[in-house]
Amino acid sequence: MNARLIVLISVYTLFSSATYAEKKQLEEILDVLVKEHPESKSLAGLSQAHKSHSEATGILPDPKIGVAFRNYPTRGGYSTSDRAMDTPTMTGVELSVSQEFPFPGKLNTEKRISKLMQTEANFAYLSGVNRILGDFFSRLNKYKYSEKKKAINERILSLLGAQKSISENSYSYGENTLSGVLKATIAKTEAIEKETEYNTQLKDLKAQLEYYQVSDKVTFSDLYSIDLDSFLDSKNEELETLVTAQTSLIEESPEYKMQMEEEKRLKEQAKLTKFSLAPQTEVFFSYMKRRSQTFALDQGPLNYGLMDTTEYRGDLFSFGVNMRVPVWSALKWNSITGETEHLAEVGKDSVEKTRVQMLSELNRNLAYIKGVSNQIRLVEKRLIPELEKSARAGSFQYASGKVNVQDTLLAQTEILNTKIRLEDLKERKNESILNTLKLLSFIYKDNKTPEHEKHN
Repeated sequence: MNARLIVLISVYTLFSSATYAEKKQLEEILDVLVKEHPESKSLAGLSQAHKSHSEATGILPDPKIGVAFRNYPTRGGYSTSDRAMDTPTMTGVELSVSQEFPFPGKLNTEKRISKLMQTEANFAYLSGVNRILGDFFSRLNKYKYSEKKKAINERILSLLGAQKSISENSYSYGENTLSGVLKATIAKTEAIEKETEYNTQLKDLKAQLEYYQVSDKVTFSDLYSIDLDSFLDSKNEELETLVTAQTSLIEESPEYKMQMEEEKRLKEQAKLTKFSLAPQTEVFFSYMKRRSQTFALDQGPLNYGLMDTTEYRGDLFSFGVNMRVPVWSALKWNSITGETEHLAEVGKDSVEKTRVQMLSELNRNLAYIKGVSNQIRLVEKRLIPELEKSARAGSFQYASGKVNVQDTLLAQTEILNTKIRLEDLKERKNESILNTLKLLSFIYKDNKTPEHEKHN
């Protein structure tokens, strides 16, 4: 008997260990959603694109290489004289190379703009990932509390069904009025309507949660197994310890930092607009090797014969500088540069606006969380116990014949409806916590470049 018990305990221990090993932890699920979900990967792709663009900026424009056939004119021209060419080697293929040099400071400004865009994209990635996870947790929160409220409503249906039967029987014996029977019927119909509403919500929310599945890595059961209440309670406690430093919380959030980077980028773009209108210099060099001619034919009127070449034998080359001068654009200088300068000024106002809005939203959410928490404690610690005490007193009175059974059932139904209200309050509290976490990008705090972008 003891040996059999030991075997059963061993089997149970192995089974429990296997079940625990198969259950994914919250951090593991979040990592998969952040790195493998298509929506997260699309955000990481944008960040990687800006990184590649940053590495390609700040370099000189590519040089230009030209090939041309040059045929220099002869004395007297071809059509006005019968005299033969006296510059026969002045014809050939010319090679040229030119290099553009932007105005000093333009390339460095382009590099800074690209770096700022990359940083801005990284903050946008973190903010976007937190938004995705926040939306997921919000749907999961509604799904779980809809299940809880549906379970309580099923108990209400049972009580109302019993109340309806008792009311009809009492009416048949003349102990109840028709209005009492109708009230019981209406209450049961309302509970059935609520059950239909919960069923519809659950189907809708389950379809939405299936969007966050990742094939072969995160299933619906993995998502459902998350202990959301514990996660949000720990996050809320962490927020409460930082509530005295609200301004720093805002300024450390990716959303605010993204606005700061945008302001810097707009300022640099205003500079770049001016540099683009400034003079641009191009240096060029060309070379043509003259054809080889050792002898020339003297075609004078009195004598025909070979003669040594007498013309200069050097190769042809040229070197020079071209400069684009802002003449016409200078006439519209304020109009051309005014747009970017105005956007740079607006960027400063946008940063302040974002800070004020986020601070206001943070204070609003924290105040709401505190108020709902107090309401939850009041309902949970005082109202429900008082209703239960009243229901027990009604049961004793029913036993002594002072009240009827319908009053007792109504008291039980009131308790269950209050419990549904309690679940509503808890759901709304969690929703406010999630809104705060999304606002501060506090759900997923990874300041590194996404690892999976290296595989794109």
